Amino acid sequence: MKKVLLIGCGMQAYGAALDMILFGNPEELILADAFPEMITKLTQFLEKNSKPKKLTPLKLDAGDIDATATAALGCDLILNTAPYKYALDITKAAIKARVSMVDLGGDTTMVLAQLALTNEAKTAGITIIPDCGMGPGMTNITVGHAMELLDTADEIITRDGGIPTNGKPPLNYHLVFAIETLTNEYTGMTTQLRDGKLIEIAPMTEIEQCDLPVVGKVEATHGMGMLSTLPWTYQGRVKNLENKFVRYPGHLAIWKALREIGFFSREEIKTENGMFQPRAMSKAVLEKFLMPKGGEKDVSFIQTVSKGMKDGKKLEITHWICDYSDAKTGLTSMQRTTGFTASIVGQMIASGFIKEKGVLPPELGVPKMPFFDLIQTRGFEFKLSQK
Repeated sequence: MKKVLLIGCGMQAYGAALDMILFGNPEELILADAFPEMITKLTQFLEKNSKPKKLTPLKLDAGDIDATATAALGCDLILNTAPYKYALDITKAAIKARVSMVDLGGDTTMVLAQLALTNEAKTAGITIIPDCGMGPGMTNITVGHAMELLDTADEIITRDGGIPTNGKPPLNYHLVFAIETLTNEYTGMTTQLRDGKLIEIAPMTEIEQCDLPVVGKVEATHGMGMLSTLPWTYQGRVKNLENKFVRYPGHLAIWKALREIGFFSREEIKTENGMFQPRAMSKAVLEKFLMPKGGEKDVSFIQTVSKGMKDGKKLEITHWICDYSDAKTGLTSMQRTTGFTASIVGQMIASGFIKEKGVLPPELGVPKMPFFDLIQTRGFEFKLSQK
């Protein structure tokens, strides 16, 4: 691989960039961000933990389509780890530059808008796969694999999470991705399949008490954007399809109370000290409290259970993926599961292993067993069972 443009040097860029260097071995990796200090920190991390051939810093506004397209010219791939709000603009830039792209997704409305540009991407002769994080992303790939093995499914449920192995009370959680993305999961509606129909479900409802491998007794509930494109992809073949994210007991009650009181509202309110937005204030307070201080360990996992029919017989398929934080590099398990997924899919595209052109959801665009083989080379635990 000659040249890769990485856009966004925040938390999830660390895993994506490191994996790209170690396994993609690009001759040049361009590190682009609006804030030079972010580029500097990422550069220092990469130089400490790998032997990059060439790292090129680039100050870039990811919302500037023309500037992004110019930066991408001559690249083999755009590896987009910027916040989801830039995804559509970067997709348009990729098409303009005729350079394939992957991103981390996280907002279903945005991803659907990206998919609507598939004809333009085909005309440009490129492949774009959004939603290449852990969930959505790796979760989509497990569901997609189940649906390659089943003719139809009565029920598919995915439970996934990235949580500390030793959480700090009272929330028993620390930030493993951007606080804005986390808040959206707790406040936005999610689309799922019930009795074959698309329905909207509010987050932090239908809370389920469950006992999972590794983490034990936890709570699972709905969150915005977790299934992403899956309900539309498999409507007509799956009767009930849902995703629930996992937290330790007690966590959800606190977040639900904060939401219902209004701490996540974007409507400004007047106080004796002037106007302020509750969501912005909550973001600042929670970010300070939840930001890892160093030395924390975490675990990320996906359990997908799919029940359906194959050749007229009942079949139940279970996927289990698990990963831990890496003491050697300092990467969290979420940085690994999210960033490595994007890098792996990007390398599949750049190498020509993925040949189909257009904008493709991961459940359709990513070759399943080759992907599962590759995550195991990164140290992920992967189990597949059928009965």
